Amino acid sequence: MEKGLQQGIEIGRQEGERDGLLKGIEKGIAIGRQEGERDGLLKALELGLMLKFGDNGLLLYQQLSGIQDIEVLREMVERLKTANSLDGLAALYRAEATPARSAG
Repeated sequence: MEKGLQQGIEIGRQEGERDGLLKGIEKGIAIGRQEGERDGLLKALELGLMLKFGDNGLLLYQQLSGIQDIEVLREMVERLKTANSLDGLAALYRAEATPARSAG
């Protein structure tokens, strides 16, 4: 009985380590994907801003490159497609960069 208990504990420990390792790998892959998507969106923004607005676009890009929120970056890439000026993109950046204030 004692030997069986010891074996059960060892098997449980090994399975727990394996499960923990698998969860860690899955989390690492998810983080890597998010970072890769962010990098891709930033490169798209940089290229689009440079092609559409030249040096002024690159100046705005320097500010945008610090954005971490992938959804905001996606929105900016979408807006860049039809933007005729930097004003709308700059406003979106300012709205993202300014923390919401609670009324009260």
